[in-house]
Amino acid sequence: MKKTLLVCGLIYCFVNSQAQSPIKYTAKVEAGYHLFLSRPLKIDAVDGGIGYQLGGKPNGLDLSLVNGISLKRNVRLGLGISYLNYEGINGFSVFGDFDYVIIKASLAPVFNLKLGSSHINNQYVNGSTVAFVDFSGGVEHKVGEKLSIQYKAGFRFVHQSIFLPIRIGARF
Repeated sequence: MKKTLLVCGLIYCFVNSQAQSPIKYTAKVEAGYHLFLSRPLKIDAVDGGIGYQLGGKPNGLDLSLVNGISLKRNVRLGLGISYLNYEGINGFSVFGDFDYVIIKASLAPVFNLKLGSSHINNQYVNGSTVAFVDFSGGVEHKVGEKLSIQYKAGFRFVHQSIFLPIRIGARF
């Protein structure tokens, strides 16, 4: 009986300390459309070369899931994974995610940075894997106590190309 009371007391203390902690668990689901902008690197597919990692002017789609922590309700750090589709070329990315909400309001500016690795199954043997950087900004609309909707746009540098990602996401 004493052990049961001790265990219950420890569980209560742990749960209570987590409830009052400034660090909270957070998750985010995002869907985005990547509008192709340009290629800063010019590659000629001559003499057996296989060209750009993404041929033509491919627009893309992504679906992301991010899990992480929220510090003081305005700084969020997380790890994410995305499914990618650039006009039939499928792939995935794994990344670190950083969100910063400037003010605590029901409608607030939000800035986002994603750094990670992107892999696509293209004409190269075993596909192409490269690092990527994604900067975006937008607004976060707080819908409920633990639910926010984010609308963002920015720049994504990946696979020898520059894209304009337009995203909508739900954070909970």
